[in-house]
Amino acid sequence: MVKAFSDPTTEDNYLKLGFVPDGLSLKLTVGRVSVYAVEHPWKGAALTLESFTPRTMTQYTVACPTKCSREQIAGLIYMNIAQNFRDSAAAFKAHFQQLGVPLFQ
Repeated sequence: MVKAFSDPTTEDNYLKLGFVPDGLSLKLTVGRVSVYAVEHPWKGAALTLESFTPRTMTQYTVACPTKCSREQIAGLIYMNIAQNFRDSAAAFKAHFQQLGVPLFQ
């Protein structure tokens, strides 16, 4: 079985944030936004954020070091959601709070 990350600790951090295996990556969908995480050979973790609505489609990728904590990963995701997908920010904040992950403490 192919893993999204070579380091089991890194993969575990994403799984504990609600990501599920999806092909060669891990995927988290909250509201209208999906976040895909996969190990990139030079950039650490590549997080692709995408949203499809009846009127728009948005997709872009950000890099995150693979040695980040769950809180740091959640913070990076939330900052990008709040900036680029404002209508989904509250849903992501609630998702991370429900998991007990503090944002920007």
